[in-house]
Amino acid sequence: MATDEIVLCLQRDDLAHLFGGRLPQGGFVGPDPERLLALRQYFLPRRQAEVDCSYKQLIPYQLFGCQGRFFVYQRGGGVGEGRLAGRLSLGIGGHINSGDSDGGCVTPTAYQRSLLRERNEEMVGPLKIDTTFLGWINDDSDPVGQVHLGAVHLGQVTDPASIRIRAHGEDLHAQGWWSGEEIEAQKECFEKWSLLAVELTVLFT
Repeated sequence: MATDEIVLCLQRDDLAHLFGGRLPQGGFVGPDPERLLALRQYFLPRRQAEVDCSYKQLIPYQLFGCQGRFFVYQRGGGVGEGRLAGRLSLGIGGHINSGDSDGGCVTPTAYQRSLLRERNEEMVGPLKIDTTFLGWINDDSDPVGQVHLGAVHLGQVTDPASIRIRAHGEDLHAQGWWSGEEIEAQKECFEKWSLLAVELTVLFT
């Protein structure tokens, strides 16, 4: 974990107000990311944000689908978020940092840049992928979830061979394309965010 990284955070109370009085749990539909970006933004050292539950770090979380199947990878022991090492995952996610901002503010355009940056850091694939925003993930049941809020996006590709893990990226290992049934059968091996994200995809099929 790069603890000296400066990351975008939103206040939990502001988020609760936007979502109707309290921040829902699990995977749920809600306002587009642009609505959240209109809230007051805070850039905090990651080492502080990881232990301060009064803020949520906004994490764009991208899944990739092809012909009804999802791209699956496994996190090795060398991943930046050590608490997730060894887990299977569907999502490429990362913090929005101060370098992504436009003059100290993350605009919708800057948000889209951060999506593309994170994808290009971890994966090799088509230059343009049609992406749909699905909803949100909030899971306060564990220390990781208590300080993060996931914005779930699904990218659709036409050729499964067009997506692969970047060799010099994080310690990630491709596991192929899995059906929803295969994911369900191995759900105990997946990080919780991935399972919640798959549930959101059902609303868009």
